[in-house]
Amino acid sequence: MKVSDEKIQTFLHSLYNLFPNWDTSLQDTIASLLVQSQSGDLYLPITDDTTIDKLKGYFPFVIEKTDNENRLYLQKSHSEKNKFESLLSTFLHHKTIQKKNAMITSDQITKIVNALESESKITLAEEQRVTISDAITSNFRVISGGPGTGKTTVVSFILMAFERLNLLPTFERIALVAPTGRASQRLTESIQRNLEKFSGNSHVTSNFRGQTIHHLLKINPLTGEAKFGEKRYLPYDLIIMDETSMVDLKLMNLFFSAIHFDTHIIFLGDPNQLPSVGQGEVLTDLITTLKNKKEFLSELTSNHRFSNDSEFSVFAEIVKQSFDTNGGTKPFPKPKVITTQELNLKHDFVWVQGDQKTKVPNEIHHEILDWNLESLVPYLWESFYLPTANAASKLNWEPNALKDPKNKISFESIVNEYRCLTILRNGYFGIEAIQNQILSYAKKQLTNPKNELYLKYRQLSKSFYFEGMPIIIQSNDQMRKLFNGDIGLVVSINSELRAVFPIEDRLYSFALDTLPDHEPAFFLTVHKSQGSEYKSILLYLPPMNALDVDAENNLSILNRRILYTAITRAKERVILMGDFQTWEFGLRSFRKRYTGIHIP
Repeated sequence: MKVSDEKIQTFLHSLYNLFPNWDTSLQDTIASLLVQSQSGDLYLPITDDTTIDKLKGYFPFVIEKTDNENRLYLQKSHSEKNKFESLLSTFLHHKTIQKKNAMITSDQITKIVNALESESKITLAEEQRVTISDAITSNFRVISGGPGTGKTTVVSFILMAFERLNLLPTFERIALVAPTGRASQRLTESIQRNLEKFSGNSHVTSNFRGQTIHHLLKINPLTGEAKFGEKRYLPYDLIIMDETSMVDLKLMNLFFSAIHFDTHIIFLGDPNQLPSVGQGEVLTDLITTLKNKKEFLSELTSNHRFSNDSEFSVFAEIVKQSFDTNGGTKPFPKPKVITTQELNLKHDFVWVQGDQKTKVPNEIHHEILDWNLESLVPYLWESFYLPTANAASKLNWEPNALKDPKNKISFESIVNEYRCLTILRNGYFGIEAIQNQILSYAKKQLTNPKNELYLKYRQLSKSFYFEGMPIIIQSNDQMRKLFNGDIGLVVSINSELRAVFPIEDRLYSFALDTLPDHEPAFFLTVHKSQGSEYKSILLYLPPMNALDVDAENNLSILNRRILYTAITRAKERVILMGDFQTWEFGLRSFRKRYTGIHIP
């Protein structure tokens, strides 16, 4: 995302006011710094010594010289960088000198883990067993792993092992946290679901509740100030943070400032997924530091979500390997090119082309945009949305039935059957415009006097709803435990259309006009889907001219990491549609963020 021209001009104008002799030839350099800062970088590499000399003495900027390059920071970004380095260095020093719990032997842990495996009927990989032991015997651990590597399964075993060892803190002294309300809810549900598999744990399962990092620190949304910090530590003995890759530098600094060194900390995350919206790449820098120190890090590599020989998992693995090198590793596997008539075939990594008769079979044509929205919307309605709506309409959604665990399973099977993803939020090919087109098409179909679909619908204010329609919450409602990113279904209950959402162990229904901010969930952005998993995903690639691309700085909302994140949301199948040039550009575009973080 680029900084708007208006913001750049405002900043440059302030420089002119502060420094009447400001050298206007630096304008492009400062604009690039602002663009990259907004895109998550902390600094801008500068190779021209003349530019460095001209910038010296201007207080909004800091210049760092390294052996290989000169780095230009905004003063605020440089301050956050220095703070992180200082906090992390001090934290790691204390964790290193703290003695491991000598009271616990490896034989004790092995015996307990064996018993837990037997009770839960979960067979752990050796790397998971080692991670559990390391996390128990040391009071700091970063558990890194991609989708399906069993990070929360490992955490559940750690909690149960602590409980069997009589070392589990009281529940008010344990915090499960994540960057977003939806991620914290997923963490709660995942851990509770795993804990239910163990014997005699009812008193354990129901007490675990996730919360956001902002809520944990009691951050004032107006001032950004936290109640907990250097002068008031968090009152917890164990803190488990999920989706750590989504945490930006400023928030992590607030967190590290607020924790007591005796607190047992466990970070979970996938460094290969999308980094934080804000500045920094904290998890990656943290992992790099711990690798150099050869301590406190566990890396899970075995995938338990999908078959390692599936076509899209092979693709995802090669993409993941490319993140650790400046260039590519092996050539990226190409999806199987099929038509709509071949969609029911068993290929799990496909590019679906339109059915124009002029096309050559199994050949991707670059000169046209396949699947413009006018052809995409009717196809998706007939092939995906309508079958889902019909399936939802056939289930029993009466109030008493919502309490039945079987109905929750049915709900999840419908909602997680597939998910359509795209990259853009705004513009003609953005989520809002696509959703509006789909909803208009659905309304036209359902209100047609000749309609034989028999799905109930309702016009409410400016919104149109129909039976089986997916919706997504856009703002947090703590009282009702509805969080930004939660996906529900519109269903008919006693002839009234209501929205049903899964909350912890059961389904709850809400009147449509009482819901917090929400919108249709026909499509999600890849960012919004992060942390979720679906049986199949459909990724729609817009044309290249719809993207915000800064080729000079290799900055784009489209890159190899966002494609990797999208592909790894799938458990069984990946369907690609749209502009193949966009797909190829995304695979070529990759670089790690410029942070300059270094912990000796």
